[in-house]
Amino acid sequence: MSPAHMIEIRPLPLGLSATRQWSLLEWMHVVGHVEDENQLKVFLEDLKQQLPIEHMMLALGRLNPSQHLQKLEKLINVNYPLSWVEHYMQENFANCDPILHTPMGKAPIYWKETFAFAKSPLEKRFIAEARSIGLINGISFSAASPRQNIGCLISMTGEEIGRDAQLVEMINSLVPHLHHAMLRVANLVPMSPSAMLLSNREYDIFHWMSRGKTNWEIATILEISERTVKFHVANIIRKLNANNRTHAIVLGLQHGLQAPIAANG
Repeated sequence: MSPAHMIEIRPLPLGLSATRQWSLLEWMHVVGHVEDENQLKVFLEDLKQQLPIEHMMLALGRLNPSQHLQKLEKLINVNYPLSWVEHYMQENFANCDPILHTPMGKAPIYWKETFAFAKSPLEKRFIAEARSIGLINGISFSAASPRQNIGCLISMTGEEIGRDAQLVEMINSLVPHLHHAMLRVANLVPMSPSAMLLSNREYDIFHWMSRGKTNWEIATILEISERTVKFHVANIIRKLNANNRTHAIVLGLQHGLQAPIAANG
């Protein structure tokens, strides 16, 4: 196994009972033998049944230089409402979701704490819409492969799991193994370094450019000035070595800046 594909080792939580230690080691063993997406989803469905949670989803995406998830590549939806997942993708919420703007590979991310720091109108709109369907309490766990610019995030909803600190530690120890399984399943094509040079805002604007939106329409969607959009469009064209806007869209799509993927049911 090459260094780029080594599994990050996180220590087992201290003070685990024999039953909990066996459960964690069994999870690691099973996920280590996952070979395809169906096996991974079956594992996740079984894991969800063992945890005091309501919903679960596993995501894999590209990291930007700040180690934030910039572009979702693969989703395995265990039981999030499909209507919400489709709405999330259509509205490009990945670019205003505060959870995805937290560095990957660090400590567990408690949603309530993270949402409390939301400042932008788009972040607040996302949080309000999530709250309206009961998706406001939860925890996300992450792992990252910085050399590959790839990160993995598993999100779980519900209040009860956050009350069991030891269980949170157990899941956090498992996540690097889930990350490695997701890498095997997704088999991602390497992304051009130039595509990863875009900032979050530039990627967001590229997303709408590729859908044929004008600068004025993008400004309205993102609630920024048209002048700011023009500035970022010029940067995108320059960074992608393009001749014009259309050429930048073509090159960006070729480099892997395609539309967000649809979720697996």
